[in-house]
Amino acid sequence: MSVTIRAAFWVFTFGGLGLALYKVVKPDDELLKKFDEGSKHTDTRKFSRDTITILQEATNQNSELKRLCKRDAQRLEKIQKAHRAREEVNVSNENEDYFSGAFKIKSEFIEDLLTQVPTLEISTLPSHFDNIKREVNDLQKYVVTSSFFLKEFNMRKYLGIVQNLQTKCYELEDRYVPRKKFGFTRKKLPKSHSEKQSSLDENDGAGKTDSNKWDDKLFGFDSKENAVLMLENNELYQRDVALRNLKNCTIGLKGVMGTLHLTNLDNCVILTGPVTSSVFVEKCTRCKIVTACQQLRMHTSSKCDIYLHVTSKGIVEDCIEIRTAPYNLYYQDLEKHFNMSSLDKNVNNWNSLDDFNWLAPDIPSPNWSTLEPTQRITNWNDLWVKVPS
Repeated sequence: MSVTIRAAFWVFTFGGLGLALYKVVKPDDELLKKFDEGSKHTDTRKFSRDTITILQEATNQNSELKRLCKRDAQRLEKIQKAHRAREEVNVSNENEDYFSGAFKIKSEFIEDLLTQVPTLEISTLPSHFDNIKREVNDLQKYVVTSSFFLKEFNMRKYLGIVQNLQTKCYELEDRYVPRKKFGFTRKKLPKSHSEKQSSLDENDGAGKTDSNKWDDKLFGFDSKENAVLMLENNELYQRDVALRNLKNCTIGLKGVMGTLHLTNLDNCVILTGPVTSSVFVEKCTRCKIVTACQQLRMHTSSKCDIYLHVTSKGIVEDCIEIRTAPYNLYYQDLEKHFNMSSLDKNVNNWNSLDDFNWLAPDIPSPNWSTLEPTQRITNWNDLWVKVPS
């Protein structure tokens, strides 16, 4: 059989089979149409139609969805721009060139405030000095918080400038702001004539001199040895108190003070109530200091034990052999005085001092340490009235 005949045979054979199969299973066009019509309501087709409707709505310039999408895109773009701007500012701030310029502006502003002091009226000076102190404190915080990128030499230089500004501020305040003379005056009910005469007889000559006053501008004690010195809250309340040039003295301050300055004390015991702002310690040796305050600043002191309640980190500089323990003083009105001072009794950083002479963050400063519990004084009752040995 030739190839042509064989090919023709298979064509007719398969063609016939295909025609027969089509006749047997021919689809019903009407059935297909009904099936298609019914399928329009299936979940798949419904979801597709809804999606197309939403997309068509979104392309409509006047639609609510279009407006909301546009607003959201604008909000995201604004957030991204703000984030990029903040990163650029942070990067530019964290370098010594930027810091040096900013520090110069801030320090010159404080210098300008100080030069204004002689030209101002006396009534405006207290608020003016308060403003200067706030600016100095902010400048010091700016230096401390920038210590992670400042070189140690520059860090010391900037802190020295801050210290000079602070010293100049207190010197000008002592010179230009008149303070009340020191005295133990108390408000009392009016006395009868006989009581007044009796009181004058008892105090004749004794009240003419005030042994606790060293000049007309300062309040506290100065230049004393081997003495027990006491002040109560009615003399102390919210005043700036200074203790200077004392040796072998016990000083009890049972009240709320504005600030406390301890300068050139040797072998003294200082027992104080709460101080609403700062305690400044300078040139003190072999002292035991029990105090509560918002901020502690200690300079050029040695061999002192401090029983401390401080709500911010204390600062020590040029100090050696300083030991700290938690505040443990007690006297009758102490709780009331704490409430009056607004100090937070739940926050105490007694064991967390910043040493400006020791900038290694991973190695503890050798200039201060915590006092071992076995070496701490736990009861001060007998020491209120004793001269230190």
